[in-house]
Amino acid sequence: MGADDSTQGLTRKERERLAHRQEILAAAERVFARNGYRGATVEQIAQEAEFAVGTLYNYFPKGKEELYEEVLAGLVEASLAAFRETVLSQADPVAAVEALIDFRVRILDEHRGFARVVFQTPLAEQGDASLALPQRCLSRIQEAKAAFTQVLARGIAAGVFVDIGAANLELCLQGILNAFIARWLIHDTQEPVAHRVAELRTIVLRLVLARRADGERP
Repeated sequence: MGADDSTQGLTRKERERLAHRQEILAAAERVFARNGYRGATVEQIAQEAEFAVGTLYNYFPKGKEELYEEVLAGLVEASLAAFRETVLSQADPVAAVEALIDFRVRILDEHRGFARVVFQTPLAEQGDASLALPQRCLSRIQEAKAAFTQVLARGIAAGVFVDIGAANLELCLQGILNAFIARWLIHDTQEPVAHRVAELRTIVLRLVLARRADGERP
């Protein structure tokens, strides 16, 4: 596998260190997903990654707390990149909402075990999973949220979405998605991704699409 942009210009030793770091984080995600945050230990993560415990602390001196935060931050960064590529790239506001639903469901499916850990943290249980995220991720999340709110504003201006204000619409939309995701995690639903996407699209679009004077959707 060729070097990507993130490894260009690095020495062999630096590339090896970066690769080992990623191996440890991948192992940490698996252990957190399997045992939960409280049940996971640095020793378990070291065993999963096939590294000595001391080596783990060389990479992550703060131990389990730092490992958890780094796993979560990495997933957030990757998710935001995918969000920009698959959702914000949509020219049509309705297509953007549909893409958001597909994106949220598929990300959940790919990282189901770790997502359950995040949603079970005390802050996330307040109804907004972003409250449980690392502080350094919040500004980028807010940027993505603002960009998507502008997409919704275009849809409202075009008469496509109900006019309750773009910020309110974004909040309602994300709240609906979070509620369904939390339910799926709690009950460990095994419904196919395509079925869940179709179900959510039907529900969400019925709620957010504006009605014409004749009562029909545009």
